Amino acid sequence: MAQTTVRKRVLLSCTVLVAVALFVSADASSQDTFNLGVEKFHEGAETQNKIENGKKLYQEAMELLEASPIKSNQRIFVKQQSSFARSFLSDELQKQKGILPTALRLVTQGVISFFKSNVANDDGTTPTFSTSTSTPTTESDNEDTQETSGSTSNNNNAAKSAVRRHRNANIAKAMDLLEKAGYEYSNDDALWTLANMYFVSREAMLSAMLLLQALADRSGNGTAQQMVGFMYSTGLGNVVERDEAKAMLYTTFSAWANDTAAELTLGYKYMYGIGTKKSCDDSLFYYKRAADKAHAMYLSGPPLGRNMPPIKGRLTDNDGGTYGSGASGPGEPEDSAFASNIKDFIEFHRYIADGENSEARAAQFQLGILFYNGNTVKVTIPRDYVKAGGYLKKVAESFFTPKLNTKATILEAKEQKKREGRIRDVEEATFAAALLGKMYWRGEGFKASEAEALFWFKKAAILDNPVALNGLGVMHLKGAAGFPVNRALAIEFFTKAAALDYPDAKVNLGLIYLDDPRHYLAAHEYFWDAGQKQNFQAVYYLGKMYFDGLGVSKECEKASRYFKYVAERGDWGDTLFMDSYDAYQAGDVEYAAIGYLQAAERGFEVGQSNFAWILDRELPTTHYLTRLTSPKRSPLMAMAETALVSLASPSRLLEMALVYWTRSANQDDVDARVKMGDYYYMGIGTELDYKKARACYQVAAESESSALAMWNLGWMHENGIGVAKDFHLAKRWYDRSLTTNKIAVLPVSLSLARLNARFIWSYLTGGETGADASSFWSIGSGKASSGRGSVNKDASSGDATAGGKEQAGGQGANKDENSDDGSGNGWDLNEIGKKSVKKWTNQKQTGLSDDGDYDDVEGFQQRHHRQPGEAEGEDDGLYMDDEELVESIVIIGLCMVVGYLMYVRQFR
Repeated sequence: MAQTTVRKRVLLSCTVLVAVALFVSADASSQDTFNLGVEKFHEGAETQNKIENGKKLYQEAMELLEASPIKSNQRIFVKQQSSFARSFLSDELQKQKGILPTALRLVTQGVISFFKSNVANDDGTTPTFSTSTSTPTTESDNEDTQETSGSTSNNNNAAKSAVRRHRNANIAKAMDLLEKAGYEYSNDDALWTLANMYFVSREAMLSAMLLLQALADRSGNGTAQQMVGFMYSTGLGNVVERDEAKAMLYTTFSAWANDTAAELTLGYKYMYGIGTKKSCDDSLFYYKRAADKAHAMYLSGPPLGRNMPPIKGRLTDNDGGTYGSGASGPGEPEDSAFASNIKDFIEFHRYIADGENSEARAAQFQLGILFYNGNTVKVTIPRDYVKAGGYLKKVAESFFTPKLNTKATILEAKEQKKREGRIRDVEEATFAAALLGKMYWRGEGFKASEAEALFWFKKAAILDNPVALNGLGVMHLKGAAGFPVNRALAIEFFTKAAALDYPDAKVNLGLIYLDDPRHYLAAHEYFWDAGQKQNFQAVYYLGKMYFDGLGVSKECEKASRYFKYVAERGDWGDTLFMDSYDAYQAGDVEYAAIGYLQAAERGFEVGQSNFAWILDRELPTTHYLTRLTSPKRSPLMAMAETALVSLASPSRLLEMALVYWTRSANQDDVDARVKMGDYYYMGIGTELDYKKARACYQVAAESESSALAMWNLGWMHENGIGVAKDFHLAKRWYDRSLTTNKIAVLPVSLSLARLNARFIWSYLTGGETGADASSFWSIGSGKASSGRGSVNKDASSGDATAGGKEQAGGQGANKDENSDDGSGNGWDLNEIGKKSVKKWTNQKQTGLSDDGDYDDVEGFQQRHHRQPGEAEGEDDGLYMDDEELVESIVIIGLCMVVGYLMYVRQFR
């Protein structure tokens, strides 16, 4: 015991001696460590204060901007002056004198001076932008960083002085606050906001690029990196040279920073091999990341999922299509009454809706659907759930009165309305009740109430409304509205709704079966059926099944295609399309072009088409304008180019137009394919190439049923342009154009009359006709077959097959997402709108295709695509008999008489 005590005392003494020795030896270093800790503490406190001060300055700047109409002030002077100038364009094309000096002066003052920058060196040259790649800033680089920030700030000040001339004092002060918060207090939001404000013209874009580069280098901001990549990809404003390698580098860093726009861009570029090697696996990787986020956003909403974003407006819809109503696509006429008269439509129905009769209820129903769904065609009408709920409740209560409190009384009332010939009133009231149940459950326009939702769902379900049946099924499945969880009863409701072809119910059944590996095939069938209606969730789960191989083999191409649709359709919170559309409608063409170009780079076919359309409309690309002006650029042409000249040179813009028409065509826009042919035919944005023009027309005619492309091929064969002159094939193409598009009877008849006259003249004079004279007016099934065979043979030789489509610049791709869930049934909101006005939007819907390869597939929505469905034996009508020959000669004679009379009349 004593020995143990002694041992402990010795050990304790040694420990104390060691501790004293360590303390004495480490006294100096401990003091340094303590001082360093205090210094770091003070630095942390200063950094925190710096961050808080930066936030305060940023908030103050944003309050100033919110109090000022920044979008209006930013471009108000330009809009006023350029609109005056454009009003004179049509007159000037005819007069070429008089008003030109005034118009040119207005443009010069209103646009050119606005975009004239003070960003210049002492020698008058524009400063160049450093193309160094983004690298993290370290402590050793502080001095260099300060110098870079100083030079960047100087450029910003110079550019700001140019832009500020047309803004109010609050906006100018806000810009100063943003600059101070961004540079002195390292506020990233301030730098980003300031960069967006500079993103307006070529010279100001230099400052925007410097700000974005600084933000990307300083904090690795993903959004800034994505925008830098966008600038390198497009070379917008000639701020930097186009460099796809750097564009891919910045965009990849941005995607790994979880930026959705970058993920969409990479998914699209890997899908088509733009700026990189084509890779389905990489495309699928990025599209799945974006699609997963979009689907999570959908589920994060109220019960039954978020409402889908508004469809993306196609600018050509305002004119009935790229080539106008009746000429675009297969050529069927478009009824744009709803798009062009929507304000009158609303006012008219509001006037009628004040009554209590059947017509008033119908008007209330139409207004309720319009305000619930919103509109983005021609005039943007945002969703207004309060107004929608008010109108729909009047409609529902007009039929479901308090007396109808049992199933028997409701069915009896329905039969009574049916006998009176007013069954439509019952259908509209039933749908309104189902929609009210959905709105009450989701808190749209009303205070959220499961009890009220259940009340209206039960009313509508008695009359077998699929929306109500599906809602009750979800309530039983989730245990909502006081119900216990009852999977069997939920399946019963879903099955009834699915039998009525309601896609949401099919998705719910598919999700139930997806839980059991034994029922993967049944789940796939339900998802496939709902996917035919472009149902958002159905398409997502189809992609997931093909990605994971659930019940089907893994297929990269299909999974990537499905995820692309989901990622593009589910862009909640992204106002790029809406802002661009509104800007274009307001006359701010440049702002709209920049927005649509960003969307185009992300792979949106609508964005590609809209950007190319803006360039096509704003630049003097049409053949008639080229003929009216001299070979040298006239003041009129300069004036027409002014609106977009700050983005790039006119020649570069024309090249970009062809590029994005091509990309749109590769995603199966038939009118874009014809536009490609036009550009090659006239040498716009490229060298004149009749063979490529003919290949584009061939694909559009054979594979996409474009009546206009058929007429163009007829013209080329008639005149021997790009092909051997052959009146026989010319006639076949003219006839097929008329067969495809019945309303083209006048231009086709005149073309045939001219062709007949030329054939007769060539036959009599021994000229070239390209065909046996006896077959030109032949009739009979045998020769008809050979005639059709000639066209098909010509098509194959002209690369009208998939290979030809590739040569023309096209590998087919999935259609755009510009459609909403609908199938033409009684529950579809868009279809209901179409019943009131013959066309709700200019959408064309086709089903999904399970066949076809990755580069040539049927997608979710096919714009202007529809096979005419010719019956056998219809070819006989393509051949002219003797009576038709006489009629043609008579038409030619009448045309000559009319021409002679007009000639004589001008001398009277």
